[in-house]
Order: sequence, then C-alpha cells, then structure tokens
Amino acid sequence: MIDVNVSKEVLVIGSGPAGLAASEKITASGYKVETIEYLSNDTNAVQIHGISGSTGDFKVTLVKNKEKVLKNFGAIVVAPEYSLQALNKEFKLSLGNNVLTQTEFEKKFETKSGAKELINGKGSSVAFVSGYGQESCPENFKKIMRSAQKVQNLDKCNAYVFAKNAKVGADGLEALFTRARHEGVLCFKPENTPLIKQSSDKLIITAHEPVVREDVEFSTDFIVVEEILHPDQNTEKLKSMLRIDTDLDGFFQSNNVHRFPVMTNRSGIYIAHEEKDGSNIALKIKELLGDGSIKAFEDQAVVDPEKCVLCLTCYRCCPHGAISWDNEAAVISPVACQGCGICASECPMDAIQIKGFADDSLSSDVDNAVESNKSIVVFCCENSALPAFNSAQKLGTDLVDNIKVVQVPCAGKVDVEFIWQALVKGAKGVVVAACHEGNCKSERGNTYAKWRFGEIAKRLEVIGIKPEKIGFINIASNMADDFTKKINEFAQKL
Repeated sequence: MIDVNVSKEVLVIGSGPAGLAASEKITASGYKVETIEYLSNDTNAVQIHGISGSTGDFKVTLVKNKEKVLKNFGAIVVAPEYSLQALNKEFKLSLGNNVLTQTEFEKKFETKSGAKELINGKGSSVAFVSGYGQESCPENFKKIMRSAQKVQNLDKCNAYVFAKNAKVGADGLEALFTRARHEGVLCFKPENTPLIKQSSDKLIITAHEPVVREDVEFSTDFIVVEEILHPDQNTEKLKSMLRIDTDLDGFFQSNNVHRFPVMTNRSGIYIAHEEKDGSNIALKIKELLGDGSIKAFEDQAVVDPEKCVLCLTCYRCCPHGAISWDNEAAVISPVACQGCGICASECPMDAIQIKGFADDSLSSDVDNAVESNKSIVVFCCENSALPAFNSAQKLGTDLVDNIKVVQVPCAGKVDVEFIWQALVKGAKGVVVAACHEGNCKSERGNTYAKWRFGEIAKRLEVIGIKPEKIGFINIASNMADDFTKKINEFAQKL
C-alpha cells in the first residue's frame, strides 16, 4: 500500500437548491468548496473550459472574463438542471385558467393569496393526472400527492388523483400516499388515458375505474397536468468533459445499482439530484479524501512501458476514468483504478497486468481447471458468479460435479485467449458467468465479456465446432439456485 496525497478542495457544479445544500454539507465536513453555475451561458459567470486528471486530483480549467485558471480538486459534485414540458396535449387540453401545470399550481400555493385566488373563496375541486404521457416517476408523484394533500386540507375543497401507475418508491412517499388518502384525497388508477372535456368554466373527466369495473365521471374546477423532465441542454457537454455515464434518457446517473443514490462510474464524482443528497455526498467525500491522503495499492494495475505503444485503447475502454498518459506510456491512477482488468484484456500489446490476476497466473489456473476432457470450465466474476457458486456448494444444491471454477476480478478480464486455451486443452465446455446488465461494479465488464463470447462463437462456427461448447450466463451474487440451474442446463446440452 502507498499513501497518495490528494486535494481537499471540492468543486460543485450547479448552484440550485441541491448544489447549495451539497456545498453546505461538504463545507461543514471541513473541506473547501467552490460552487459554480451549471455550465451557464452567462458570459460573466465562471465557465468550465476543460477537465482532466482523476480521483483526488481533478485538474479543472475555469474561465472568467476570458481569463483561464487551472485548479485542482479532490472531488467533483454535479447538481444537474432540467427543463420541463407540460403534458397537457396528451389529454387534448389547452393550458389556461382552469388547466395548470404542476409547476404553475405549486407557485400559486407559495402564498396564501395565491391559494385563496385559486379556490375563489367558495371551495373548488382539483384533479391531478399522472403517468399517461410518460412512465410514472416517484419524484413527480411525490409532488402531486403533496399538492393534492394541500388542496384537500383547504376548507370546502376536494382533490382527485388519476394515476396510471402510482409509484411510491421514494423516501417517505408511501407514507405520504397513505396519509393523503386517509385525509380524503380520492385516488383512481384507470389503465387507459382519462377522457377530459374542457370548457371555460367546467372540466368533465370520464375514466374506467378497474376496481368498480365501470366508468366514473367527475366534474372538476381545475386540472393539474404533470410535466416531463428533460436533461438540460448542457448535460451532454458536461458528460463528455467528466467522462461519466448517463441513462438511456440522457440523465445522470447510469441505471446501475452500484451507483445509487449519488455515485457515478468514476470515483470522486458525485450527483446531487435533491437537497437531501448533500448529506450522503459529504459522507462519501469524507470517506474518500479523509485528511488529504488516500491509501491505495501501488501495483493494482501495472503498465510495461516497453510494450505500450500509446494506442490509447485502455484510455478509451476504462469505465473508471483511471487512465491517462505521458510521453512514454499509459499511466494508471492507483486511486481511481478498481482492478477490473478490462484494460488488460483489451490491450492489443498485453502491456497491462492486474495485481493477483496476471496473464501467466490466469493461464496456469485454466490449465489446472482442465483436468480431463469431462471438465466444464466456468470463469466466475468475483463480485457475482463466484459468491453464487460458493453459496450453491454450501447449500448443497444439485450442481454437476465436473465444473471447475476460474476466478476473475470481473468478467471483463476474461480474454478470448483464455477461452481458446480451455477448449484446446480439452475442456468439455466453457462458460463465462457475468453480472446482469445494470449490476456490474465495473459498469461495462459484462458488456466486454459478451462481445468476446460472441467473437468466439463466430470462430467456432467457422472451424466446424458446435457453438454449444461455450456458454454465457448472467448471475447475481445471491442467485445460488439459478447458478446451479443454468450450469446444469448447459451441461445437459453438451
């Protein structure tokens, strides 16, 4: 182990409520914080010109009034901004006095005069519609239920909620949903989009209620339509600068269970979606930066400068942004590297070796695994398939007895050559066991493994060998029974 000195200063990108809350919590933890606007187009604001470096030593070039300043930060926090689009057209409604967006409705309730103006002193009914123009979102649904509860608690007012799918998977949302209904908010879950007739003074809602199995009709004074979130126009630019992943809709973060709630694919870069995320981020930063020194493995990944030709394959494929380069060879940050081995397997010159999983060592493990032509060699990711295999053994599942496990740090470290080696040595079959999509600690190790598996399958077909001799399975660490089932099914096909 070595001690790596890191910066104790943190950059927060985004000066909205979530960004300011994160800044406050991080400052209270004893770290210096610089907060800038979220890639503002204001020429007077501080702009980000470029970002390089890695965990503990991010090098950020900031520009203000055309003057460039290079600063070092130990960690970076992103508080994303979004744009909103009202979904009134999904119901053929026109926005106006009696059809409001969720944002407009909330603004009216910011002051007593606004709420009084809405109910017009005599009481009103308000209907909220959710989940018909887009897939229901817990955070949007929380806003709806809070607003509905406020309406219901006003004198002579009634609130109705029409939700296709009431998702309550957010902090305190299920309790809020239950409490609001107990206070009188009526909730309906029609599967099809409600039919709404709009006039200047009244709105008539007709919807099929699946519980009573018939159409219900309501007359209401106001309808509040939800809004769909879109990533800010600068999100893609920031994603490219920081080299962090987004989900399929372009939002930070990627849909990976190992990243939630605030982490990204790069250690030291965090996402603050809400004000409450600030506390979590402050704890993560304190764990990471400590007193300005991080302990790391000196030789987690080793580059042979004699073999490296600076093709930058490793730089492009590293999911953790741990690789840079100098004039002679690739350079791997001992702090940012997570030892997955993707870079080592993708390197065309075999210039990178991983601690504990060097090519010579894995090659020897493959030889030892192929004891006879009846052996089934299974490459097991140590984060998922290996724990599942160990559990299967301890639980005494009916697992075939001729499997031989080769442990790898991630399925992304399974080289094409290792699979060939097992087949050439006489293995009856070879299986690569990887994480499920969205469950890989190395983000894309399972993806690289599947690509290589496909390449092997093509080669086997060309030389006349049945591709059934190799298999690719997705296994989570708690799936001992599934591990047994999938391996036994593979063995039966051989």
